[in-house]
Amino acid sequence: MLKLVNVTKSFGALHAVDNVTFEVKEGPLTGLIGPNGSGKSTLFNTIAGVYKPDNGEIYFKGNRIGVGARQR
Repeated sequence: MLKLVNVTKSFGALHAVDNVTFEVKEGPLTGLIGPNGSGKSTLFNTIAGVYKPDNGEIYFKGNRIGVGARQR
């Protein structure tokens, strides 16, 4: 249902999301955990379209979304 491939998002020198790759299948409940400042909110906002990814690909139900500055 949701697939991320090498998604990166930086704010200047801060690499908030660095080459994240994962896939979430439809059906099961999936969570994302991590300590404060680990990039969870930035990743969610990048998937939701609040931020454009600097690099990588995001797919929702097989359709590419969130096209970044550098496409492959």
